Amino acid sequence: MSNATVDLVCGPADPLPGSEQSYRLTGLLGSGGQADVYQAVRVSAGVASAPLSVKVLRLNPHDTREHQFRSWDKGDAVLMDLHGRNVGAICRRIDAFYGRLPHPPGQAPQGEPVPFQVLEYLPGHDLRQLLQWRIGRVDAARTLKSVAEVMRAMHHPPVGAHPVLHMDLKPANVIIGPDGSAKVIDFTGARYYTPAHLTTIAYTRETAGPEAHQGSVGPAYDVHGFGSIAFYLVTGASARTDSPGQEQSVPWARLRKHPALEANPRLRDLLTATLDDDPENRPRTEELPRWIGELCAVMTRSNLPDLGVDWDTEHTAGVHSAPMGRPIDSAATRRLDLPVGPPMPAAPASGPPADGTRVMGDHRAAADGTRVMEAGAPAPMHDKPITGRVRVPGQNERSDGYSPGRSGGPSPERGPLPRLKLATDPEEPSERELDKADRPPLLGPPGSLSKGFELSVIGGLFSLIMWLIWAIQQGMETLRSQVFSYLFVLAVAIGVFFLIRIAGGILWGRWLHAKRKSARLAHLATGVFLFMVGMSYLDQLSWNWISLDFGWLDWITDLFGQ
Repeated sequence: MSNATVDLVCGPADPLPGSEQSYRLTGLLGSGGQADVYQAVRVSAGVASAPLSVKVLRLNPHDTREHQFRSWDKGDAVLMDLHGRNVGAICRRIDAFYGRLPHPPGQAPQGEPVPFQVLEYLPGHDLRQLLQWRIGRVDAARTLKSVAEVMRAMHHPPVGAHPVLHMDLKPANVIIGPDGSAKVIDFTGARYYTPAHLTTIAYTRETAGPEAHQGSVGPAYDVHGFGSIAFYLVTGASARTDSPGQEQSVPWARLRKHPALEANPRLRDLLTATLDDDPENRPRTEELPRWIGELCAVMTRSNLPDLGVDWDTEHTAGVHSAPMGRPIDSAATRRLDLPVGPPMPAAPASGPPADGTRVMGDHRAAADGTRVMEAGAPAPMHDKPITGRVRVPGQNERSDGYSPGRSGGPSPERGPLPRLKLATDPEEPSERELDKADRPPLLGPPGSLSKGFELSVIGGLFSLIMWLIWAIQQGMETLRSQVFSYLFVLAVAIGVFFLIRIAGGILWGRWLHAKRKSARLAHLATGVFLFMVGMSYLDQLSWNWISLDFGWLDWITDLFGQ
């Protein structure tokens, strides 16, 4: 596949004569949601540089120039900062300037200046192209480790630097060079992890986490994007997809149920851990290297179709493909805007865009297919409105959400994942140990036991109230035996819960290989048991004792009679 050939020039709008022809554009690499990307050379006194990539912002006529320029500036500032920190495995930023749109040589430039970004030229192909076209082979471990290292450098910066979110990690934004090395591209939507920067959230429906629609994202949002890359390497398909006939039931896409994963519960659980709808259930960034090792170990034992991906870390080959420039923007990426201050007035609706893009929020339609949502805008049908909030740090944290004295690490919000056994561990596991590791736990995955707990609480509260009334009626002299009797009831209720849970683990988890996401059935049975116990206490009550012993009705009558 060759790039579209062009012959255009561009450059900064500055006083130096000929500055607006500083860059010679020789090929269109791609057009994304917000920009066009060209292959180019820098020309100085007739001497051309090595190939570069030039990214040109495409203005949205339904948005203000200032709003778009500020959004562009945030992404450019983040990429420049990462370049200055010497973060490896990213597409390097070389220059940025404001200039008028590219134009043929010899013609006067037209229009108002727009932002330009000059990036390194990356030969190779992105993961999506490699797997679809079968151009070469991909070293999965090397690729995933490169992405994880970029994420760690962004989320856990050195002291004095600010944490960063990429917010659009996906297969199309990882390019594999001819030597097999992987680099992360497209930092247009990248932001510093701070409320002042998180007014715009990059969102790609097939790969982004649902939390974007609540306007609250953090490092776990990038972990979800990382999981979508791993999912693509395993299955060759996008991580999220709409179910047939239910496209509009939720504003985000559901996780894809792939046959290869349903037949391998351990592999399915590993992949879906990084793609969980709840950001709190995903692994942390610092846990990803261990997660990659476990995934490679499981994949080397799996009998899945060969997609051109090598998982054996000892016998991997690089990609040998024809060099090709890669667009550094994706047309599928959309923006969820969370403006600071009052929302901007809506532009008058002018009908649906020509490309059929569905407009959300206040009907500010983007000509480039950008999806825009504004805080305070009327909620569209089937879509959850953006609240405009970001994650608020605790009282002992800095305003950026990072705790002091921890070298830039995020404050812990959940316990560490269980220890995963790696393929590189010194002792090779036996076949029996491998089978045991692939078995789902009888009590379900971590965190599932608490889902449905309210059902047990309702039954428990009813039985407790009925027992208290019954105990008061029986008298204080037998209180000790009554307490022990109720504790015995609670012990039986707990036994009922775990008995049902274990039976479900054997039947659903190990025999039918079904994924168990909650314990609602066991909690329901426990709640019903406790409710029936409460009813038995209720049947033993004598209602005349209250009025006979305390005479409260006569007391109220005498009070009002006076």
